[in-house]
Amino acid sequence: MEPLPDGSWKSEHLLQLLVESLKDYAIFLLDPEGRIVSWNQGAERIKGYTFDEIRGRHFSVFYSPEDIERGKPDYELKVASEEGRFEDEGWRLRKDGSRFWAYVLITALKDEKGILLGFGKVTRDLTQRKWAMEAAFGKLFRASPNPILLSTLDDGGFIEVNEALCDLLGYRQDELIGQSSITLGVWMYAEERTHIVAELRAGRPVRGEPCEFRTKSGERRAVEVSADIIEFRGNTCLFATLLDTTESRRLEAVVQEMSTPVLQAQEGLLVVPLIGRVDGPRATQLRNQLLNVVHTQRARAVVIDLTGVPHIEKETADGLIRAVEAVRLLGANVILAGISAVIADTLVGIGARFSRIKTTADLQSALEEAKNLLSEEGSFT
Repeated sequence: MEPLPDGSWKSEHLLQLLVESLKDYAIFLLDPEGRIVSWNQGAERIKGYTFDEIRGRHFSVFYSPEDIERGKPDYELKVASEEGRFEDEGWRLRKDGSRFWAYVLITALKDEKGILLGFGKVTRDLTQRKWAMEAAFGKLFRASPNPILLSTLDDGGFIEVNEALCDLLGYRQDELIGQSSITLGVWMYAEERTHIVAELRAGRPVRGEPCEFRTKSGERRAVEVSADIIEFRGNTCLFATLLDTTESRRLEAVVQEMSTPVLQAQEGLLVVPLIGRVDGPRATQLRNQLLNVVHTQRARAVVIDLTGVPHIEKETADGLIRAVEAVRLLGANVILAGISAVIADTLVGIGARFSRIKTTADLQSALEEAKNLLSEEGSFT
């Protein structure tokens, strides 16, 4: 190979040859306003324009009407100018109007004084890779044992659903895709979806968010939703994975009820033996359960046995007294049995009025007191 003549190959010429040889990359220069001033063969092949057709036109010609309306081209130049570069992947347009998935890098070109001279823009067509990734995504999507949905971000229109989601909701796939999850009433409370979207748009992750869904038959299902915002086929979408917690919540409710049993000692007399720690949620559950049983069984006396409770917090004690007052409003007498010195001190500390609450030292005494009350009521009937 003969040596090159001195001065016959300038670095600029070599760079130009390199740029022209990169046919898989669209490489071109923009002026500070975003108009095209230079164009390589790769750009002509990818974009579909000759240089004479594209020279002097604004680079926004490669963007969809939606992106232009959102101000995306100007935003990209603004970021590149301020930060030195802008990098992105997304849909772009060819001359014939077809779309391709593009990797885009915009670099700000400035002189030694920092004055903006223009921008260098590199674009690569990644459509084939995009299709391959979507195909792999589709296989994983359909094979997942967990219910998965892909919907439009704003109106909740189903784009894709897997078999597990259809099984959960009782719909066929063709009954869901293209329909709005909100219009169908899949979300029991539309505000739950609104909250999830707002969190994601604010950049906060959504993991295990408790929600309620409605099936085709009208059954309510408790689910935990984990969601992300993703780009799919040129659209910003909500991707959500669901965990059906309906049965576990029912089991939890049964366990709670078993931990706070309401027993019928005799007609009109209920006994509630409390054992272990009584926190706020358990006090609330006790009140709700007790009010329901007193109402349905028309109980006239209730014994709450605190012998197995070592202590309670002030907030919980207040909830317990509220439960006692609520039961009294239903016409039943309440007796607190087995109150320890610690619990008594807590009850006094919250201002409980013992003149209105019957107490006994132990369960046996409380049962005898309750039976006497019922006997006295019976003698007046």
